[in-house]
Amino acid sequence: MNLYYIVFIRNSQTDFQYERQKVRLLVVYEVVLIYQLKSCKYSKNNLIFLMSAPFYTVKDVPAQDFIRGYAEYLKKNNKIKIPEWASIVKTGLGKETSPIDQDWMYVRAAALARKIYVRGHWGVGNLTHMFGSVNDNGKHESGSGKVIRYLLQQLETIKVLKKDNKSLLKKGSRIVTKEGQQDLNRIATQVALAARK
Repeated sequence: MNLYYIVFIRNSQTDFQYERQKVRLLVVYEVVLIYQLKSCKYSKNNLIFLMSAPFYTVKDVPAQDFIRGYAEYLKKNNKIKIPEWASIVKTGLGKETSPIDQDWMYVRAAALARKIYVRGHWGVGNLTHMFGSVNDNGKHESGSGKVIRYLLQQLETIKVLKKDNKSLLKKGSRIVTKEGQQDLNRIATQVALAARK
């Protein structure tokens, strides 16, 4: 008995000639789902490539749009507990006052999640430098380590991030979990589809 497979793959297109017709082919970057079937009507070499629902990753979506979308998701579902000191704390040494936007912690948490998704193994020290600012005289001021550490801990409690204890060089640095990767890609897909409308 022949077994046939339907492979759902990530959405990326290219042209090729197939039986004298120009066809849009999906290029296999990563296999998302594989279904095993006992019979298949339109199989060619026991594999059929079908286009799944459009799929986007965090890297496929502009950073600004993703951060805004993920911050709204965090706020809507009460994923992050906002502490009492959030209204008076500064975001860095170079700032004079606290942010005007009341939802700034959701935005910062979304930016941290995206930063670690794009390139993992970040620690609090590196992130304070990345989220710092430059004064008028050109001196670089670090971002608030307390805010970044608190938000990283909050993202760990909702299982978006985890500490990597297996890394030899950057032990204890943060990486994205599998559940977190699925959540972030789902939000990125929603943002991308909304932008296409």
